[in-house]
Amino acid sequence: MHWDLPPDLTQSGIREILNLALERPGTIRLETGEPNFPPPPHVLNAYVDASRHGHNRYTATQGISALREALQEKIHRVNGVQRTPDEILVTPGGLPALFLAFLGTCGRGGAVMVPDPGWPDYLGGLMSLGIEPIGYALKPPHYEPSLDELERALTPNTRAIVLNFPGNPTGRILPKAHMEDLVRFAEKHDLWIISDEVYDQIVFDEPPWSPARLAPERTLSVYSFSKTYAMTGWRLGYLAGPASALQSLTRVAMGVWSSVSEPLQYAGLGALQGPQRVVSDMVAQYRQRRDRAISQLTNYGIATNCPDGAFYLLVDISPSGLPSRTFALRLLSEKEVAVAPGSAFGRHAENYVRISLASSEEELAVGLEKLCDFVGAMKF
Repeated sequence: MHWDLPPDLTQSGIREILNLALERPGTIRLETGEPNFPPPPHVLNAYVDASRHGHNRYTATQGISALREALQEKIHRVNGVQRTPDEILVTPGGLPALFLAFLGTCGRGGAVMVPDPGWPDYLGGLMSLGIEPIGYALKPPHYEPSLDELERALTPNTRAIVLNFPGNPTGRILPKAHMEDLVRFAEKHDLWIISDEVYDQIVFDEPPWSPARLAPERTLSVYSFSKTYAMTGWRLGYLAGPASALQSLTRVAMGVWSSVSEPLQYAGLGALQGPQRVVSDMVAQYRQRRDRAISQLTNYGIATNCPDGAFYLLVDISPSGLPSRTFALRLLSEKEVAVAPGSAFGRHAENYVRISLASSEEELAVGLEKLCDFVGAMKF
């Protein structure tokens, strides 16, 4: 029988470490971007109340009106973008929203530019859809794309570019002027912009400048409740873009997931309408962890970046002399600390491992101490 899926789909290097860590109880888990906070109480209450009051049925594929109206207000308040409820599609997590954006902008045979280093699931999603990923470099220390390199990387089949600021794993937020340059680049070459903004509210200083503020007609913005409200296991996201694109993508969603769980949508509504202090409190703790982790690494003479947002550090493990995957596997085996190898995010992160600041402060301190000791032992 014929099998049409690509046989060489990439396996996430993060998942490889995660799966091994699950087999080792007691491992210090610094590899996964999952907040160690519980979902806010008002989110839990909204879910239970909705279910008890009979909201357990199919909804419109695009999502319940009340949630899309609340998302319209959030996108304007947080992201500075004017979207109508008809330009918003509720999705079962951020990843399905990305899949729809890839599918709608390219289709099989097209190409999409993705950041390197960047989230590994960009590659898996694109390859599963028969779309070519084209990496563009985000080089340390500033992790900003070069317009000259973007021009050289273009192919006749390129249909879109993925922008992720604040990014995973870099945590970088671009200045407005640089974002304006990227939008002009997309306009010049008639590219769609797929803006991955799942960390849009986890920022430490200046908020990110959404490309949809500059080019709403060519931008598909991907958002998620997972990171902002510590709702990773709930699987609730949303996609915003021009009405014509959203109408088409909603028809695709109708045949894939029909509609998102109704009580879950009310939980999302509760998250948006409830007290937002929970978000700023979590961000304050991420900032504190960032600063303490950088200080701890600096004291050991190990270099790392200082992210503008998200909750990751890229730690330079080149003094160990080990490839990042080998380093991560040995650190897990010998020190019982799980970190994500830089190679999982692209060739420009090979000399790094990613540390998640979403782990508890205690685990972070102990895990980094073991990592530093391991690097020190490898140097001699």
